[in-house]
Amino acid sequence: MKIIFLQLYAEVEANYDITNTVLKPLRINLNELNKTLPHYDKLFKTTDYDLIFTISATQEHKDLVYGPLASSKRKEVLFTIFIPYKTFNSFTQQMFYILDNIAEGIIFVFNKYKTDPSEIKEVFETLKTLIAKDPERYQKWLKDLEN
Repeated sequence: MKIIFLQLYAEVEANYDITNTVLKPLRINLNELNKTLPHYDKLFKTTDYDLIFTISATQEHKDLVYGPLASSKRKEVLFTIFIPYKTFNSFTQQMFYILDNIAEGIIFVFNKYKTDPSEIKEVFETLKTLIAKDPERYQKWLKDLEN
């Protein structure tokens, strides 16, 4: 199973600028955990599928996680994580808030499908530590980052 992140902001003035320098190491480190969701392993008859988390922001009161929307043909499972929109004084504070919400959403999904989420929080805490040490690095979009 491969975890993928997308960003979609449908509400005016409710968006976060989450850079590829944040999302790429997050995706890589989560995928290195080699987790799968047994329900979808069985449904797709393989562990080679995409678990897609669309990140969105909302000013409305919504559930944190919506989904799943599954496609057997494309071997994809899609969830949307709605992060309550807030403004912050610093990039670091904003990223910590966003990452905490994304972690909570992913852990919710793993718990829903009875998959141990124990190492997931650690991946997020490690990334938060790196961002705190060098926020300028993670605030920049880099063109040369490959998928």
